[in-house]
Amino acid sequence: MHGGERPCELAVYALSRAALPLARRLTARLAVLPWHLLPTPPNSITPKVTVGYAQIYAPARFCPKDVRPFTSLPALLAQTYPFFAGHAFIGAAGLAVRCLAPLLIHKSVDAPVLVLDTAGQYVISLLSGHWGGGNALARHVASLLQATPVITTASDGIDDGHVLALDLLLREAGLRPIDWEFLPHVQGMLLEGEHLPLWDPCHAVPDHPGIYRVGDEQDMFPPTEQAEMLFPVLAAHWKRLQAHPQVLRIAVPWLFLGVGCRRHVNTDLLYDAVCNMLKHHDLEPLAVAGVATVNEKVQESAIRTLAARMNVPILGFAAEALARCITPHPSAAAGQRFGLQDFSVCEAAAMMAAGSHGKNIRLLVPKSVVSRQITMAVAIADRGSI
Repeated sequence: MHGGERPCELAVYALSRAALPLARRLTARLAVLPWHLLPTPPNSITPKVTVGYAQIYAPARFCPKDVRPFTSLPALLAQTYPFFAGHAFIGAAGLAVRCLAPLLIHKSVDAPVLVLDTAGQYVISLLSGHWGGGNALARHVASLLQATPVITTASDGIDDGHVLALDLLLREAGLRPIDWEFLPHVQGMLLEGEHLPLWDPCHAVPDHPGIYRVGDEQDMFPPTEQAEMLFPVLAAHWKRLQAHPQVLRIAVPWLFLGVGCRRHVNTDLLYDAVCNMLKHHDLEPLAVAGVATVNEKVQESAIRTLAARMNVPILGFAAEALARCITPHPSAAAGQRFGLQDFSVCEAAAMMAAGSHGKNIRLLVPKSVVSRQITMAVAIADRGSI
């Protein structure tokens, strides 16, 4: 949900006539007490997603005028599931599961799903409980309806003890797991009371009672032979780290990609160029926090597709502001294009984007040119030690 791709709305599916009163009651109360789906991490570029509005859907055979009708729930969900911030089914959980199954991608991007009984006694967090915010949403809806939230994720016991589960800890710090398949195993070890070593020279991961730090700023990954014996380990950085079967890698999104391009540049050419550049400089793609460019290029199809594929927002800057940014490789062509002094769109955009999200700003990768159509640069908003 990085970049606010979904509207700030909750879709409510009243699966029977008896579910309509509860759907209306939820809609009315949600509008009075909106809820933040994802808390904004410090210095994050991801906006808060606030759910303060609910759209009710009901089968056409009994749908009243103030509710949107549907004839096929699977067909409706194919349209609504990718675009609403959250979903609540009032009816059978099994029906929701069967209809949603073909639409699910991954817990890192799937929207949260709740299931309520028609009497409004229980609110079940069915999908995306942690990373998607479903557990918190279930508790909020339950409080609005004076119902009982049903939370089944094992690590929520940690939350009750005022210690965040690992995925929530990372999410609220604005960090991104890379090895999602290893996350449940690591989370399980923490639940069982084990203490896990963390390699984090950026000092980006918040303190956690089940985690202790190994290595220092000068160490490479893995930091020492001794640390190799301590696997499983967590490793956090904005650099591309080598995969290891017993390591949960964590991307630290401090990188900002500056892009300039010719009009109507080929979409795949731009995407491949960025991927190759990140790989050449050993930079983690998930550590890119945003794509920055001049305002006139924000609507360029290739740039919009690039940002969508990387699941990050596009940050646009006025040409006049970019021209005032001192960079090592100013372009006469860019200056002439905008009637300004020579300046580099990609370098200046990357630097300005990083400058608005960190204190220690530096140009990590200077301008590179691909096929005389694309310019790219990377700046870092370094909030840690290296």
